Formats: sequence, structure tokens, C-alpha cells
Amino acid sequence: MTNEVWVTVAARTDVGRRRGNNEDAFAVSDLSAAQRAEPTENGQRWTISEKGMLLAVSDGMGGHRAGEVASLVAIDSLRGTLRDAPGKPSEALLEAAVVQANADVRDAAWGKNRGMGATLTAVLLTPKEAFIAEVGDSRAYLLRGGKLRQLTRDQSFVQMLVDGGVLSPDQAKDSPQRNIVLQAIGRQEKLRVALGRLQLRRADKLLLCSDGITDAITEAELAQVLAASPPDAAANTLIDLANERGGADNITCIVAELEGAGLARRGPAETLTGTFEVLQEFAD
Repeated sequence: MTNEVWVTVAARTDVGRRRGNNEDAFAVSDLSAAQRAEPTENGQRWTISEKGMLLAVSDGMGGHRAGEVASLVAIDSLRGTLRDAPGKPSEALLEAAVVQANADVRDAAWGKNRGMGATLTAVLLTPKEAFIAEVGDSRAYLLRGGKLRQLTRDQSFVQMLVDGGVLSPDQAKDSPQRNIVLQAIGRQEKLRVALGRLQLRRADKLLLCSDGITDAITEAELAQVLAASPPDAAANTLIDLANERGGADNITCIVAELEGAGLARRGPAETLTGTFEVLQEFAD
């Protein structure tokens, strides 16, 4: 079909060099009723149906409190809710799925799992636009026309201090409190899910990642890697680079590139701001 839109996706997760187990989890899922199979090969191309495509990263929290359980439950719940939901993809549908994931993690948090939690950043791709949801501090980025834009805003203590003028962004990167998040899946009964909507353009590249990537690699370096390589090679490079710099945390990334005649090309005067809308902000 001449108006098809497809996405080439590569996903990687690695335990890093200082952790004993991997508490990160991710999903790359075709949500159409006719195509329920999960991608098994990195760099695989998928046609985006009207039902949509899910990209999601979750970073478990709690260590001995089974953060790896929290992230897996969150991802499985999100994927299942979106697959079974009637109607077309929307920000409301994505928000409801995140809220359900929160309830499911809370239900699973008993015994040795009590107190567990997870971040969750998800992108629901449709043939024309993407809906972005965030709880915590895992990030989503867009590379368009060689420029990188962070589509999410960390729901963290140091980000709150930066917003209030107490810390500079450079000071925040080195703060011992940089990993304190203000909300997480499974940690509280009610969430304020941050939501955004992005109009997609041909050749857009998306990056979803846990803080094992962003704590080790600068945004300038992220942009350079994404611009220079296809998704499979870019994902490998990011994982390797984070490990070379100590691998202090679990490391997860999803790199997706959008193509197809159904997508408009970026206009010469078009700005990223003109195609991205914040629908709902997190406010502590």
C-alpha cells in the first residue's frame, strides 16, 4: 500500500557491570488483533496498523524488594490492556493502561515484594502520531533533522530543584539525590501520568531508555549516535558505551526509525515545538 507507515525497531537490555540482576524491562509490541507476535529480531521492520504499536521501558525499583518483578508486571499489564482495548489509540487509552499497570503492580506487591515499584515510559505509535506517557524518570527522545529533543520530563527530586532554580542542570547530573523519583508505578494509589502527543514525520527516530543510558551518555552523544547509525547499530553502541563508562546501573534502550509514504516530510520551516503538544504535566 502506498500510504503505509512502518517502523524499524531495535531493543537492548543489559545488566551492566555493577548490578547482580537486571531490574529493567521493555516491550516492543504490535497491538493489532491479527498480529500478536512479539518481534524476535532487532532491527526488524513493522507496519504500523490502526491498532498501533507499543514501545515501552520500565526500570524496577527496590532491589531486594523485587524491582525486576515490578517492571515486568508493569510492562505485561500495559501491553495486555492496550491489546484488549476497543477503539483507536488515544492519550486517554494510554493513560488508562498506565493506571491499570499501577493497580496491577500494587496487587502484586505483597510478601517479599512489598514496597516494589517501577518507572514506566511508553510510546503508542499510530500511522500519523505518537502518544507518550511517563511515570518516573525513564526518558523518551526524538531525533528529527539532526536535532535531539527530550519528550519527557524527569519526575525526580533533582528536576524539581532545577525547575526551582536551586540546582543547575550540571549540578543535578552529579547530585547524590539524582535517582530519587517523585512517583512510580506501584508506589502510590493515585498517579498523575504525564502525557504528550507528537505528529510524526518521515525519518523521525525515537529513543526510549532507562537512566543507565542517560547517567552515562550526554545528550550530544545520544544525538550523534542516533544520527550516525540505523536502529540496530545505534542500540548496540549505546549499550556498549554505557558499559565502557562503568555500567553502574542496568542499561536499556529502544531505538525506532519511522518511514513510509504515509508520513509527511519535515517542512523546511517546521519546528519540533510545532508538532509536539504536552497534554498533561506531572506536578508534585
